[in-house]
Amino acid sequence: MLAWIIALSLLVIQMINLCTILIMIFRRRDEPIYIIAWTMIMTFIPFIGFLLYLLFGHGPIIKKKRTFLDEIEELGYQEAVDLQLEMVEQTSANYFPYTSLIEFNLNYNKSVLTRYNSLTYFSDANDKYEQLMKDIEQATDTIHVLYFIIRGDHSGKALIEALTKKAKQGVKVRLVYDDGGSFLTPSSVFKPLKEAGGIVVKHYPAKFKIFTLNWNYRNHRKIVVIDGKIGYFGGMNIGDEYLSKNPKYTPWRDAHLRVKGEMVKLLQLRFLKDYAAVIEEVADLDEVEQQIDRYFPPISSEEEEMYMQLVCDGPDQKIDHMRAAYIKLIMSAKKSIWIQSPYFIPDSEFLHVLKIASHSGLDVKIMIPVIPDNHFVHRTTTSYIKELLEANIEVYFYEGFLHSKVFIIDEEMATVGSVNMDVRSFSINFELAAFIYHEKMTSELVNQFKTDQLNCQKLDWNYEQSKSWFMKAEESVYRLLSMLM
Repeated sequence: MLAWIIALSLLVIQMINLCTILIMIFRRRDEPIYIIAWTMIMTFIPFIGFLLYLLFGHGPIIKKKRTFLDEIEELGYQEAVDLQLEMVEQTSANYFPYTSLIEFNLNYNKSVLTRYNSLTYFSDANDKYEQLMKDIEQATDTIHVLYFIIRGDHSGKALIEALTKKAKQGVKVRLVYDDGGSFLTPSSVFKPLKEAGGIVVKHYPAKFKIFTLNWNYRNHRKIVVIDGKIGYFGGMNIGDEYLSKNPKYTPWRDAHLRVKGEMVKLLQLRFLKDYAAVIEEVADLDEVEQQIDRYFPPISSEEEEMYMQLVCDGPDQKIDHMRAAYIKLIMSAKKSIWIQSPYFIPDSEFLHVLKIASHSGLDVKIMIPVIPDNHFVHRTTTSYIKELLEANIEVYFYEGFLHSKVFIIDEEMATVGSVNMDVRSFSINFELAAFIYHEKMTSELVNQFKTDQLNCQKLDWNYEQSKSWFMKAEESVYRLLSMLM
C-alpha cells in the first residue's frame, strides 16, 4: 500500500512539473535557456524544483489598479512627445550626442525629459542622513517615504521618530517599505508612526512571515518626497551599516541624490503609483486626486537648467525598460564607459554589448566591492572577471563595500539610481535611475570614481590563476542559478 502511495505521489509531481513546463513553453514564451534550465531543475529535483519555481520563476501576480495617477502619467507623456524635440533642439549643442538616448527613453520608456533641476550628490550616508533629517524637520505639509530596507537599529528608529514627530504636528506621512528587504525589522518599529496617524504599508508582504507567490519581486527603489518640493533617490537605504558602523562592511561607499525642481514631480508620481499598487483600499487616493496642487506644487523659477530623465522599471512591465536603457547608454558612448555596482551579473546581451564597446577602443572600467555582503551574489560576480579581462575591460576591487550604482559615459553624462548591473535589477526588482545630462554633476561623479580608484586593487590574470578549483566550481553553479533568480 505504501509503495502505491509513493508511486502515485511521484506521478502527480511529474504531471505538475510537465504542466508547468508546457505553460512556460506555450504560455509565457520565455527565453529558451531559461526554459531549459527550469526543466532540468524540475526533472532532477521534482518537488523542490517546483517549489523553487513558485518562488522565483512564475512571474509576479499583480492586480492592475488603474487610477487617476495613470491618467496624469499618460498626459505628461503625451505633452512631452509634443515638446521633446523642440526642447532638445533649444538645448546647448554640448548635448546633441545624447539626443538619440533622450528620444529612446521617451519613446521606449515614456521617460519625460525635465529641464529645471538642482542636485546635491552624497557619496557618504552620514551627509545624506543629516540633510534628510533637516528636510523632514522643516516639512510643513506632506512626507512620502519608500525604502527597500529600513532596519530596526538606531538609524531606522531615528527616522521613524522624526516622521512620528511630524505626523503629530499634522503633516501627512505615508511610508512604504519592502517586506523582503526589511524582513528582519520588527513591525513594532513602525508602531509609533502608526499611532501618530502616519500610514505605513508593506510592499508584497509575506503571509504569516513565511511565503507569498510574489516574494521574489521586491521594490528596490529608495524615494523620499517632502512637501512635493524636495526629493531623494539613489542607493542608500536606512540602516547603521550604510553609515560604516558595521566593521564588516567598512568603509561603505554609496551614491544618493537630493533634488529640487521638475524631477520631484516624477518622483512624487512614482511614489504614489507604488503606494496605490499595494494599499488595500484606494480611498486615501481620493484626497490626492482632490488636491492635485498640494501634491504637485508649482516648480520654483530658481532652479538651474539641468536636463534629467527618470527611468523606472519593474516586473509589472511587459518589457525590460531598464536593461534596454542601459544597453542604449552603452551604444551611445564614444570614448569611455565607467561603471560602479556592488553586483555585476549581466545577461548575455548586456555583456555582449559591453564587450563590443571595449573591442571598439572605448575605455571600459568596472568597479565592484572586494567585501561580499552575499556570498552567492559575490561569487557569481567574480565568475565574469575572466571574460571581462579577455575583452580588455578593466576590473577594480574596491577595498571596502561599494554600494554605489553609477554609470558614467564619456565623462559627460551619467546615471544614478537603485539599479545594480545584474539580472535581478534588470528583470525582477522594481527599480529607478536618473539619466543626468549635465557636465557639472557628471564631473562630481567622475572625480569620485577617480578617488575611489585610489582605494582599489586593479585585477589582472594573477587573480584568475589564483582561484581554487572549488571557487571555480562555485562560480559555475551559482552563475547558472543566477539566471533563474
